[in-house]
Amino acid sequence: MQSAKDAFVEYLANIASAIENEEGAMLAGCLKIDDPHTEVLRDVQRFVKHPETLVRNRLEDAWAELVNEHMRVLREYTTYVTLSADGGGNMEIDDTSRLPIVRAAESQNILAQNFHQIFQTQTRWCCPVLYAVNSDLRNLSLWADNALQERRSKPKYLEEAARTMNKAFSYCVTDRFSQLEKSRKWGTYHIVNLLFKTYFKLSQTNLCTNILRSIAAGDIPPLDEYPLADQVTFKYFTGILAFYNENYKLAEQELSFALVHCYKGHGKAGRKKAKKNIIMILNFLIPTRFILGILPQNALLERYPALHHLYGNFVLAIRRGDVKLYDDSLLNLQTELVNHGTYLTVERTRSLAVRMLFKRVWLANERSSRVPMSQFQRALHLSGTDESLEAVQCLLANMIDKGFLKGYLSYEREMVVLAKESAFPPVTVASI
Repeated sequence: MQSAKDAFVEYLANIASAIENEEGAMLAGCLKIDDPHTEVLRDVQRFVKHPETLVRNRLEDAWAELVNEHMRVLREYTTYVTLSADGGGNMEIDDTSRLPIVRAAESQNILAQNFHQIFQTQTRWCCPVLYAVNSDLRNLSLWADNALQERRSKPKYLEEAARTMNKAFSYCVTDRFSQLEKSRKWGTYHIVNLLFKTYFKLSQTNLCTNILRSIAAGDIPPLDEYPLADQVTFKYFTGILAFYNENYKLAEQELSFALVHCYKGHGKAGRKKAKKNIIMILNFLIPTRFILGILPQNALLERYPALHHLYGNFVLAIRRGDVKLYDDSLLNLQTELVNHGTYLTVERTRSLAVRMLFKRVWLANERSSRVPMSQFQRALHLSGTDESLEAVQCLLANMIDKGFLKGYLSYEREMVVLAKESAFPPVTVASI
């Protein structure tokens, strides 16, 4: 059986070989917190004397410091995992700086900063290491913040991690010395996606704008030349940003790309992850298409019960012109829609249900070009929504303004005068 020291020496030899031969994926594995080598290092901490000295004797200074910091991270992280498994992850520690997960996050931030100094002198081969180091930084910082919040302390580590990751982005996008095929620019979108994910978690989506400006100004390869996974994730986030900015046509375009090219998954775990990603995309794409006058098929909603729960009644209300059902669903699902980030958009699409109700009034009047306003008021009353005549006039005026209805209001006669052709144009040519 291999001794702990021999296993450690082999681990260091693998690192040295990966550096010498520029094997980024291999080196990334040697520096991740969830790689099999962590078992080796756990034994090293217990059975090998002065492992830091052994590291310095076998690796160049910058890399040696990186590995030693990685060992500090693993020591604290292993303690955190062990305590959590034993039910002591929330042990009473008055000084939050002594929490193992906090120490792990702090050490990982130091490790990331040290690696970034190395990275700016390297080429594309080192990108997998960049991804691994910064992904672990984000996760550990998030867990550390959770631990602080459990003790009613102010979270800070994820925000610090974002600042560190922003440096990684800069070192990617500003690489002007490497040949394009070896350039660090090929790491740009992977790090951007990690930053976006972090900014969204911190509710600092405004910072995404600065990143997008830097990408636009940077001389980097077109997005479609990057790995498809990076493209899909980037489109997902830019789609949500367009959604929040009420640029629904762009949102539909970006989110549709993400949906079509989303990883479909292999095996049970892969399919489960793929389904989760699809639901995340559809959560924004469905209300985006509401705005554009496109309703999802029932089969799609039935395939994803969570989405059917959120949006099924709204689709039904729009198709029926059932304003009461729409209003009741909006009230009952308000908290959930707010949590999913789609409440305001769904609220705006109430006008689609009103449009359908008013269209039914017009059809009941045999498509007459003149319909009394009182009939629209009566229709709202029968649907369970009582509005004054003045409020109905406002609704009708807004529908004419948005292009849902062609015609004009005759206030003297309290009549709606409708166009003889296309009195109710398709919603896709109107605007909400």
